[in-house]
Amino acid sequence: MTANSSLLQVENLSTQFHTIQGIAKAVNDVSFTMESGETVGIVGESGSGKSVTALSIIRLIKTPPGRITNGKIFFQGKDLLAMQEKQFQQYRGNKISMIFQEPMTSLNPLFTVGNQISEMIRKHMALSKKESWDRAIEMLKKVQIPSPERRVKDYPFQMSGGMRQRVMIAMALSCNPDLLIADEPTTALDVTIQAQMIDLILKLKEEFNTAIMMITHDMGVVAETAQQVNVMYAGQIVEQGDVASIFKNPKHPYTRSLLKSIPALGERSRHGRKRLKEIKGIVPSLFNLPGGCHFSPRCPEAKPECFTQRIKMKPLGEKGRVRCILY
Repeated sequence: MTANSSLLQVENLSTQFHTIQGIAKAVNDVSFTMESGETVGIVGESGSGKSVTALSIIRLIKTPPGRITNGKIFFQGKDLLAMQEKQFQQYRGNKISMIFQEPMTSLNPLFTVGNQISEMIRKHMALSKKESWDRAIEMLKKVQIPSPERRVKDYPFQMSGGMRQRVMIAMALSCNPDLLIADEPTTALDVTIQAQMIDLILKLKEEFNTAIMMITHDMGVVAETAQQVNVMYAGQIVEQGDVASIFKNPKHPYTRSLLKSIPALGERSRHGRKRLKEIKGIVPSLFNLPGGCHFSPRCPEAKPECFTQRIKMKPLGEKGRVRCILY
């Protein structure tokens, strides 16, 4: 397999964790592409492999127990997995940045936010200490933190959750990355702040022309932000396509079930009080995945062969793909 002209090309990626309980197949044969300036959503329930996919791309899988067992990751035509760690450090935080789920654990409590942002800038942009500090203030201003000249000297514990998330966004964008991975960037925030964060990320995306990988379990966030969608379940991508196709005409039973479980505005006034449609059962253990289709034990449309036959991704239309025996 050779790289194409896409910004990011992930091919047959598999990541496993070898533990006392056995081997957890966290990511299993995942393939997708991203173009420059594009926003791609990766959605699925907790434990579906979304975050491990992102950590594999930026090579932050802790070894042991984790390791990438198969696949290639091309970024701007370069194979990231073939690089030495020292060479890859020129990419991580510089060309590829990540906003992690919980800013309080991602930020170092012993250093001011200004020190943490300016350190990254000095490392990758070859600026002086003063220039890096000034750029840190400029980035805090861009993420709409009031009085950035004063707040740059604050420690993380002196800031609210929303402010810390803004600091993470400022740090991630401080070196003008080509790809920003946003891993559940609104999970720990209240609804009002969530909307502000999404608006801010999209505004800065346009300003910096950054491609965004939006990892979330919230289909509403994907509908609002992404152009392409990858739906993950139990370590595999089960459906891919553009946002309009996925939301208007989902093909995989899991995608349809996800969309049916979302509460719709005005639904109660039109149809009265009704129970939300849940997806029966639970996500399978990564140590003991079902044979055949991983979704088969929960699928309302499962056929006998779904439980035994290995299902491959099949093309649908120009860009769509689905992992289902029904097609």
